[in-house]
Amino acid sequence: MNSPLHYVRLARAFARVGVLRKTQFRVEFLCQVLMDAFWYSIHILTFEILFAHTDAIAGWSKGEVRVFLGFLFVSDAFWMMWLGQGWHFGRELKDGVLDTVRMRPGSPIFMYFFQRFSLEAVVNSAMAWAWLAYALVDYYQGLPLRVVALVAWGAVLSFWGRTVLSVLFTISEFYVVNSDLSNVGWEVSMTMADRPADVFPLRYRQFLTSVVPIAAVSTIPAAMALGRMGVLEAVAHTAWLLALGLAVFRLWRASFRRYNSALG
Repeated sequence: MNSPLHYVRLARAFARVGVLRKTQFRVEFLCQVLMDAFWYSIHILTFEILFAHTDAIAGWSKGEVRVFLGFLFVSDAFWMMWLGQGWHFGRELKDGVLDTVRMRPGSPIFMYFFQRFSLEAVVNSAMAWAWLAYALVDYYQGLPLRVVALVAWGAVLSFWGRTVLSVLFTISEFYVVNSDLSNVGWEVSMTMADRPADVFPLRYRQFLTSVVPIAAVSTIPAAMALGRMGVLEAVAHTAWLLALGLAVFRLWRASFRRYNSALG
């Protein structure tokens, strides 16, 4: 079994290749950074305008939604930095160009989904963390050590949720080739992740937490950092999301046996 240090080395190699690739296309790099900064700005302005007319949205105050947006941005930057390859999975599966995933230097899931490192997402990540820090300091009038620990815990949970969702949606492509169901699922889920899960009815919230872990992307981490969720509840969510993710990864590996190379 490969050690964690082995995967760190692989990630470092992927990052080095990604940096070399992006430094050759500087205009593309700049445009991507500006586009994502604009995306962040639109989300912030949308809620700022809404809170000019109300004191709370689904029980979330203005300061709490700012923290929520911080986790959304940090999570999005992580996805762009490491998981963007998943967006191309349907096409590459159809074209039979996934033979390299069958290599044994690491897990097939890691080798595929983490291969496309995005340098511009490093800049976006810095902006996202800066906004999250501002939102937390403004909300708490400081940054208690307890909150820092909860933020770190929530961020890891958010990154795990993004990874699980990326893998989960691509499973459908093994069974309905050329359907683009993975991209459709991703677009719908991220639209739902753009707002606190509390805006949805109870059954929907349960589905977003326990079946398709969209709430783990932003709502649950924000609730943890804001004290809207107790430690025991956070532990329960973490344990369930860990078990769910491992089950999804196992199902993906089983489904990958259906893949046929373009070379036969």
